[in-house]
Amino acid sequence: MICLDANVLIDIILERQHFKACRQYIDLAKDDMAITMLSLDLIMYYAESNKLPLRPTLQFLRLFTWLPMIEADAQWAYAHYKAKDFEDALQIACALRERCNKFATLDSPLSKKYSSQITVDLIR
Repeated sequence: MICLDANVLIDIILERQHFKACRQYIDLAKDDMAITMLSLDLIMYYAESNKLPLRPTLQFLRLFTWLPMIEADAQWAYAHYKAKDFEDALQIACALRERCNKFATLDSPLSKKYSSQITVDLIR
């Protein structure tokens, strides 16, 4: 299973710079796709603040498995984030606990920082 970073989906729903690359990544993926509950929250925040229609947004989000987050994820994140970008560490912690084999992101620093823990696909 591939866990998608929130930035991948935000680029799609807001049709940002990497919209086409993100869509292509999802369309060509052979593995199931998942998002964390943190990503779900972030995507809904952007959808609401940009006044996107709720129904198509929810239909899009339902294409993915929604991964729960638990206290152990926060504990792993605290131990690994080194006072820089806790949200990234929390996403990786959840992906690892849920046994995702990959994490896809637009975030180059995240890719470099966590590639020893999980295979990270940097979408460009």
